[in-house]
Amino acid sequence: MLPLPLEELVPLLQAWLQARLPEGERKPGRPRTFSDLSLFLFHLVRALLGFSSERMRRELARNPRLRKRLGLERVPSSATLSERSRKLPWPLLRGGKRVGRGRRVLAMDATLLPAQRSDGEAAWGVGSDGGWVYGYKLHLLVDLDTGEVLALRVTPASWHDSPVGRGMLWGVERFPGEKPPVVVADAAYEGEANFRLTRRRGMLLVTGHNRRRGRPKGRGRLLNLRRRGRGAYRRLLGRRWELETVFGLLKGPMGLVGAVGRVRGLKAVALQVEAWVMAWSVVAQLLGQAGLPITRVLRVVA
Repeated sequence: MLPLPLEELVPLLQAWLQARLPEGERKPGRPRTFSDLSLFLFHLVRALLGFSSERMRRELARNPRLRKRLGLERVPSSATLSERSRKLPWPLLRGGKRVGRGRRVLAMDATLLPAQRSDGEAAWGVGSDGGWVYGYKLHLLVDLDTGEVLALRVTPASWHDSPVGRGMLWGVERFPGEKPPVVVADAAYEGEANFRLTRRRGMLLVTGHNRRRGRPKGRGRLLNLRRRGRGAYRRLLGRRWELETVFGLLKGPMGLVGAVGRVRGLKAVALQVEAWVMAWSVVAQLLGQAGLPITRVLRVVA
């Protein structure tokens, strides 16, 4: 999934990363051979190319020009990649920024990622179609207008969406003077605790409702039911398809399912997911800066 040729895309990725990564103080002793910036570029570019770490290493050995563009003096060894990649500050690449004066629309959802049957840290989970999947679950909270990732979690597939979503909502920061952001989600997040949390955090949570559970009880659920009856909130709730389309892009054309299937263990899977999700997010933000809103791109893809 390359929206631009690599020689044009890499400088844009580099500038985007430099604006978010702290320069840091120089530590005494031998300087690092590979900077965090160059390793982030390594993972983002390989995710966009759909490469495993080993295949990317082979590509860098074959293509010295690409290696120089990524800021790598030489091809990092497998051991170096494994050790340094676990310590990369991925959370620094997340977070929202205020764009204009409109109300932010955030979407929260989860999707299953199949894993190897020999992976002892994976678990069985039920997909949206009712089928069982052995693997992990990607939980995501994004800004639908900018494509920025506000929170990301990877758990065994058996974990329920609602408590993980509650943990992600804790990290959402309000901007001074902004209107309460609207968080749209499906019926899995229709928990009274989630409504209480979003009220305390100055947000509005609008979720779907599972009719099999009967009439909703509790203040938050009743208010949610009333909001869903209004046209504006009903249209916002309908934007959940945008995040579902992002999951489809990640698991389909970008090859996240294959990337997760090549590794074992929660930490290794989380690294793959971080690289693929942030690669999509950075491209979405770059498209937005070029005047092409992510919603328009998703409509074309859908």
